[in-house]
Amino acid sequence: MIDELIRKYGKYMGGINYEKVLNDLMGEEDILREMERRLIGIETGPQIDHRKMRDLERRRLILKYVELKNQELRSLELIKELKLRGYTKTEITKAVKKLRKIRRQMRQIRQELKSISENVQP
Repeated sequence: MIDELIRKYGKYMGGINYEKVLNDLMGEEDILREMERRLIGIETGPQIDHRKMRDLERRRLILKYVELKNQELRSLELIKELKLRGYTKTEITKAVKKLRKIRRQMRQIRQELKSISENVQP
C-alpha cells in the first residue's frame, strides 16, 4: 500500500526521491526478515566448525607450551650459570621465581590440553 502511494504521488512530493525511499523500505523489510529468522531459530549466518576450532586451539596451546619449554631450559641454564659464577642468593632467587612462573604456565596449558582432549566427541 505504501509502495503504491509513493509511486503514484512521489513525483509531486517536492523533490523527494521516491525510488530511494522505496529502496530504503525494501532494505528495512529484509533486515526485519533476517531478525525474524534469527528469533525463530533459523541460523542464517556462517556455521562454526567446532572441530576445526578445537584443533586450532590445541595447536595454539601446543605452540605456547613449546615456547614455555624453551624458556624453562634457558632459565635452568641461567640458574646454573649464576651458581657457577658465585652470584648471591637474591640474584639467583629472581631467576628461580621466573622459572616457577614458567612452570605454572606450563601446568595450566597441560590442564587445558587435557580438558580439550577429554571433550573431543567421536
